[in-house]
Amino acid sequence: MKNIMLILSLLFALISCEKPKEKEQKEEMIMYVPSEMTVLMREMFEFQEKSKKQIENGQLPLGFPEKFKEIHSAELSDQFERDASFKGFTNLYFQDIERLNSSTKETAKKNFNLAINTCIACHNTTCHGPVTRIKKLLIK
Repeated sequence: MKNIMLILSLLFALISCEKPKEKEQKEEMIMYVPSEMTVLMREMFEFQEKSKKQIENGQLPLGFPEKFKEIHSAELSDQFERDASFKGFTNLYFQDIERLNSSTKETAKKNFNLAINTCIACHNTTCHGPVTRIKKLLIK
């Protein structure tokens, strides 16, 4: 009786360990890797959040990282391209940032909002980015 139980247990173990061939051929999971532009935009958003808080606290924002000029060369997501509209908006954005960097405490809010509105305009027409999120950067 013990031998029969042992044989049945081994047989059951072998059957349960055998996987159907369908399950063996699972598709490999592909991890999302954001483009250089996506990473850059996220960094710019975080920087603008900090700048907004500074302006709201009566301070002037602390410059603008040179790294953000990589917007002209960063690798784009597959569905986007650098067209004339994109280039126009990025050039306007950097003009807005220069204006913001030379602002007084009285003009900083207006100039900050100009820069953010340029972002919104670009994302509404060219890049179709997270406009709702970007609008939250505007200072009321």
